[in-house]
Amino acid sequence: MQPLGPGFRFVDRQTEIRAVADAPDRLHVRVVDHLGNTGDRPLRSLEVRLPEGPAFGTQNLRVTINGREVSPQRTSDADRRLVRTSFDPVWKQQQSREIVTEWDLAPGPASRGPVAASAVAFYIADATALPLWQPPSGIFARGGPNPKKESLTVFAHSDFRVLAPGKMLKRRAEGSLVAHRFRIQPKEDFLPYVVAGRYLEQMIGTPRGAVSFWTFQPLDSQTAKTAALRLASSVRAFKDYFGPASKGKTVVHIVEAPEDLPAEFGEPGDPGGASFPGGALLDHRAFAQGVANEAVLELAEYELARTWFGWRVRSRMEAQVLMGRGLGLFSWIVAAETRGEDARRRMAAFLLEHYDQAQHTATDTRLIEPPAGYSRAERVTSGYKAALFFVALEDLCGRDNLRTAFTHIVRARGGDDVGDEELRAAAEAASHRDLAEMFRTWLNRPGIPDEFRARYSSPPGTRSGN
Repeated sequence: MQPLGPGFRFVDRQTEIRAVADAPDRLHVRVVDHLGNTGDRPLRSLEVRLPEGPAFGTQNLRVTINGREVSPQRTSDADRRLVRTSFDPVWKQQQSREIVTEWDLAPGPASRGPVAASAVAFYIADATALPLWQPPSGIFARGGPNPKKESLTVFAHSDFRVLAPGKMLKRRAEGSLVAHRFRIQPKEDFLPYVVAGRYLEQMIGTPRGAVSFWTFQPLDSQTAKTAALRLASSVRAFKDYFGPASKGKTVVHIVEAPEDLPAEFGEPGDPGGASFPGGALLDHRAFAQGVANEAVLELAEYELARTWFGWRVRSRMEAQVLMGRGLGLFSWIVAAETRGEDARRRMAAFLLEHYDQAQHTATDTRLIEPPAGYSRAERVTSGYKAALFFVALEDLCGRDNLRTAFTHIVRARGGDDVGDEELRAAAEAASHRDLAEMFRTWLNRPGIPDEFRARYSSPPGTRSGN
């Protein structure tokens, strides 16, 4: 079949993440990509999103094409990570290219979040942490960020536990480090991530699945069991509502982060978290409060929900508030429904109360974020509103219909970016309703509709489980 437009085939990706033995706060990442020009014309350049800025602590970035070093050029003021790599000579049809991208990660205090490294642990837990190749411009263009084959090798100290996606292959010693190699099937496994460290493990079995705690100090066994029962039940509720995120049985991992993590909601000094597929990273402040503390459990549930919308299905940049923060908070309601008849209404009232409190700091904005982005305070207020939007959407569509829509998105769009258009299409197909006016009202207009507020308002302090 003859190609109708420009394009490439992403044949293979081999990623290495290496602890630097004499610099415990640094990692080295090397990505080798093999691409073939399968389009109808030569290609002079491609765009790629590279890890950049304080969120990643990227240093010493170097890109080579077929062994020749190139200097990527920034192409967007709105997206600092989007750059263009030029081909010299021109990349002709049917030819292949080997593109090697490598850099050092030295995350500092300002970059705590998706990446951290220390003498006792390190992690890279961000779905956009590796180069993301973009389709070329043109009608019928083909190509994208997902390779056909993929492998990940993690070089860690011999006494480190290592979590990563895919099937673990044979480990081998390499100097003072051990190489842990994983074969990843992109259509079935999650995007590459790694969590590694000198951890103690406490594995707790429950009727709804196993939960593994990785910590630097032992947890109280009864507290860990209480938390495991709650979190295993919550994850089962997510599977039932959003659909399976992966094949086979999985263990839920709750891991202590080696650094403080930013709190997406709440005060700056509150415990923070980060997500990785099937797991959550919580900082030491969360463990100090206790893993069975209600606020800590909700933080873990929020991060665990990102397995579905963040890792299995990625949010478009402009839909981060709606499909990321909003769905993460809405997951509290999905989990709470397993704990009482009136839990849904009470948790919705709790989120509405927090939305009203956040309004004192910053008013809500459109739930589709502009290229310039929002302030943290605006994202907090809008995140609560986005969660309430999903409550209203479920009211209008019906729980079973919205559940069907989410299951379809996860099954059909796994590995792809989604936004409000895909959400609306799936919800309309499942419910056989025209949702245009509802989406316009909630996504574009400030405030909460009066009828919704009348339905869910409750005395201050009311919340699920009280």
